Amino acid sequence: MKLLAKGFHHLLLFGNVGAMLASVLTYAASYISPEEFWYLFFLTYAALPLMFIHLGFVIWWSLRRHKNVLISLLTLIFSYGLNSRLVQFSQTRSSADQLTVVSYNVGNFIENGRKTREIGSTKSGVGQLIRDIQPDILCFQEYSSQSRGRGDFTDFLLDSLGYKAGYFEKIRDLRHEGFAGMAIFSKYPMLQKRFIPFKSTKTTNALIFADLLIGSDTVRVINIHLQSNRLGSAEYEYVAGIPENTEENRRGILRVLGKLRDAARERTVQTLLVEEQILGSPYPVILCGDFNDLPSSYAYQKVRGDLQDSFIRKGNGIGNTYAGIFPSFRIDHIFASDHFEFLSHQVGREKYSDHYAVVSRLRLADKAE
Repeated sequence: MKLLAKGFHHLLLFGNVGAMLASVLTYAASYISPEEFWYLFFLTYAALPLMFIHLGFVIWWSLRRHKNVLISLLTLIFSYGLNSRLVQFSQTRSSADQLTVVSYNVGNFIENGRKTREIGSTKSGVGQLIRDIQPDILCFQEYSSQSRGRGDFTDFLLDSLGYKAGYFEKIRDLRHEGFAGMAIFSKYPMLQKRFIPFKSTKTTNALIFADLLIGSDTVRVINIHLQSNRLGSAEYEYVAGIPENTEENRRGILRVLGKLRDAARERTVQTLLVEEQILGSPYPVILCGDFNDLPSSYAYQKVRGDLQDSFIRKGNGIGNTYAGIFPSFRIDHIFASDHFEFLSHQVGREKYSDHYAVVSRLRLADKAE
């Protein structure tokens, strides 16, 4: 019995050390470009599970009053900067001069990206959600609408919900369904706008920005949609482990990993364009977007730079924003320059897309009481 207990002890120790090494590499992966060491990119998906594994080891060794508790305890301390992007517990508040900002990938209003027959009901649901939240600034990714004046969603926002300005960049022609692209709507005057393409074929991945006049201040709102992973229904089946044929499953998984690798490399290039726009802005910046990448990724770290993350400031729980097969993923973000103070951060749970709406409330810091 003692031999068995000793073996179990050594097995746990071996696993604990392995988890520590994996955490170190995961931390490094958020600072190393996937173009240089692409294989480290896959470790970014393990950041959240590793954090909980280390918490489990801390509890286990603490209950046994064993010095091995230092392995995971020191690992958690070392990776605090990364872990703070994954889980938060914050108090929220409100202010009379707050701005409400929403970032939402609406999946072209095709519910969960697949049910075309439910476009009408999905648009109605999204419209009611926007009516309830009453955002001052609204950033859409994978937005679709008919041309202005055709009575579609753009008209609804401008004519019925009181938005003073709207910028819809039409990137793809959906023929009878209208156009697909990205959009910014604002209850404040829009001074100028610009479209920065990412040279991504057959997608709406791009960057747009609009300068808004808020009182006497000009604020630049940047809306980004970084490279999609382009996983189809067949690839999602391999991820879920549905195919029973072992060889077919192996080839499918390799295809999925290849697509994830290629998309990560493309996002790395795209982050350079985003960084250029952030650093070149003459005004305070609010950045919204679907990053298609986790807070533990290089793309997140590169885009965030010196900006504040709404979730880190005022988030709670894990703040997952993806409603698809990976329910713990937080891939939609709202950042702001230090000219702003975040007041609250929420993620809506209405499932009108394969993403949830991200809602942040903030105000200009120089107006703080």
